Amino acid sequence: MRNSVTLLAGMLALFLLLTTLSGCKKSTDDDAANNPAQPKAVTDVVAEDKNFTILNAAITYAKLGDALKGANLTVFAPTDAAFQAAGIATPAAISTLSTTAVAGILNYHVFNGKTEVATFPTAVNTPVQSRGGAVAYVTKTVSGTALMLSVNGARVTQADVQAANGVIHVIDKVLMPPTGSVLAAAQADPGSFSLLVLAVTRAATVNPVLSAALSSTSNTALLTLFAPTNAAFAAAGFATPASITAASPATLANILAYHAVPSVLFSTQLVSGPLTTLNQSSNNRITIATSNSAITVKGNRNATPALIRRADVLTNNGLIHVIDQVLMP
Repeated sequence: MRNSVTLLAGMLALFLLLTTLSGCKKSTDDDAANNPAQPKAVTDVVAEDKNFTILNAAITYAKLGDALKGANLTVFAPTDAAFQAAGIATPAAISTLSTTAVAGILNYHVFNGKTEVATFPTAVNTPVQSRGGAVAYVTKTVSGTALMLSVNGARVTQADVQAANGVIHVIDKVLMPPTGSVLAAAQADPGSFSLLVLAVTRAATVNPVLSAALSSTSNTALLTLFAPTNAAFAAAGFATPASITAASPATLANILAYHAVPSVLFSTQLVSGPLTTLNQSSNNRITIATSNSAITVKGNRNATPALIRRADVLTNNGLIHVIDQVLMP
């Protein structure tokens, strides 16, 4: 009898244990269904996305993985295609740059505070300070039900990718932090712009305001310069430094002011039609024409339009678009 009671008690205990375990498993399954996994940090989201292999390599190379796990970040994340368009073809190619340079580029893509698309103001080129300290320009436009967001002209192709410590906006270009002034950028490339720099120097004797605007490092009075190359100056009759020196400073100032627009206009913001320049004459407009393959700009006395050969060179005080003709007012 005692054995029967003992056996019965053991079976009852086993039943209760199995029932308890089954209930625990059901509760765990229900919790998993009702509480999906929390978002990963920015670093982890990038590492797990096959479209960000070069960005992930850059983060690792610059040792910024832990920094991108900090709280409340907004990250504009270039895809592999964006890096390839910038001349960085593979993750291994990142190591051809210095770690300082890569860190500087990456920090220009990161902003303090979590800012989703809805939070950005509907405006053109709103200045926003990056975590690296340099200013970027965010544009948000709404047309009917279509909303477009861009930063420095780079389009956001996927917005509001959530991370545990912020939000990611996927972009189609690599952002390069601005440095120096428009004039300093031209001076840094004498093979392309030595004649332009010499023309600015000579024109300053009669128009110091223009020279000061081109050489300022402040972002309080921004401009866009359509910058003719040395070859463009040569084709316009200014083939040598001597020809620039022999030209009238007033003539040069008149021409140069005709290449400057008193605002920042990234290539994606250029639309077909007239633009008013800093030239003070009554015929002070240039004409933009855009197509799927090219953007051109034409002066009043140019027989054919100039082609923008390189766009969106950002500096602290403005933007350069490189053109292949001198624009004639």
